[in-house]
Amino acid sequence: MVRERLANYRVHVADDSSEISNELLVSASDMDCPDELPRWVMSFDGSQSEVAVREEYPSTRIGYVQIAGVLVHLEEMLEQGVEHLVDPYIVHNASNESLYSIVVPSSNVSRSDMLTVRDSWRAEIFEILQTYTIEDARLIDVFMQLVGHSDKVSPTGGVTLARCAASVSCAEQHIDVPLTGRTCPLCGGQLFPSDSLRVHEEVAEEHSNLTALGRLMSFLEHLTMVGYLQFLLRRQPRALGNVAFILDGPLAMFGPQAWLHGAIQSFIDSLFRTLDEQHLSRPIIVGLEKSGQFAEHAAAIAERIERRTLMKLPDAYIYGRILASRPGGSAAFGRDTYYGQKFFYRTEQGQLLTLTIPRPPAMSTAWHDPQSYPMLPATVRMLDKIGTSLYADAVIPVALAHAYASIPLKTGSRVLTLLSRQFLGSPEE
Repeated sequence: MVRERLANYRVHVADDSSEISNELLVSASDMDCPDELPRWVMSFDGSQSEVAVREEYPSTRIGYVQIAGVLVHLEEMLEQGVEHLVDPYIVHNASNESLYSIVVPSSNVSRSDMLTVRDSWRAEIFEILQTYTIEDARLIDVFMQLVGHSDKVSPTGGVTLARCAASVSCAEQHIDVPLTGRTCPLCGGQLFPSDSLRVHEEVAEEHSNLTALGRLMSFLEHLTMVGYLQFLLRRQPRALGNVAFILDGPLAMFGPQAWLHGAIQSFIDSLFRTLDEQHLSRPIIVGLEKSGQFAEHAAAIAERIERRTLMKLPDAYIYGRILASRPGGSAAFGRDTYYGQKFFYRTEQGQLLTLTIPRPPAMSTAWHDPQSYPMLPATVRMLDKIGTSLYADAVIPVALAHAYASIPLKTGSRVLTLLSRQFLGSPEE
């Protein structure tokens, strides 16, 4: 039966043995790359885990998320590359990390003041945004600034919720929710501005919530990067041109939070305009992907691309060689999710990276044209210098962020499980 069914299926992976058109390849030597590198690199990564609270009830779970931001002094780090032996003291002191850890109830666990897991998540996310800070700003303030760049901002400066999040049966729509939250005028349920993220819509009462944890983690990674961009713009705008920002993953928001991609795009556009008006340099902002269909395709074609070569990824190539289908007929790739454009770049050290850099404002066509990205030469120049052998196609700052953010697969999960059972397990435990 399996053989018969498989005979009717096709795998959406094109033959990677065909040659790559020279029209898609651009040598870094032709890109007028600057000699100077940014002095500092900030990288951002997250990790998630879900563990059972009680051994006899494995479906009762608690979720954990860690987000790391790592500041690397690039000059000091790269100086060790020419030494016979690397000085671990210098390497350690060349980076500074900021880590916040988050606990959320998962299946069959709820807050004492909330009736359901779903509502517990809504309250927890709002509390997270109110409690955690990026330097001198609360996450909720960073989030509300992003809301101001979106069509969800209300006339009073709050968030407009499309519908009530407090009750699935409530029919109230277009509710103005201020920074501090409010009650629904129809059902009286508590509403939070963070309900606009709609993470709670993917929360299950009785099953694993890894999908919702992933959504929350991704949102916090992007919010942390935006928070540091806002902080430096406010406090040290001259320093921004000397800092590169690297996100682990694409410059994109997916699922119910996809609306944020436009807000982040608008914020970055505004940031660049402000710096240009003050005749200050722009920062490098780049997302790097380690896994997924693009990274897998890059690995398959790596040997057919020369070192220090950029590869353009127009829609025709993406939908003809990488992805299975084109949603929405003629829709441009990433129109509703990405605030950046993808490229492949094979570095001086031979790594083939899948990178995303912010798209220019108001561009409807030729997103894949390198000439449209003034910061692209500086970006590939930096990527040539920060490779590492810690894992395939890795770069130093992201590897450090990953190390700080990671919840170790075995040890970390066991510790979290023991803690969860100690505080929420049965009395005899």
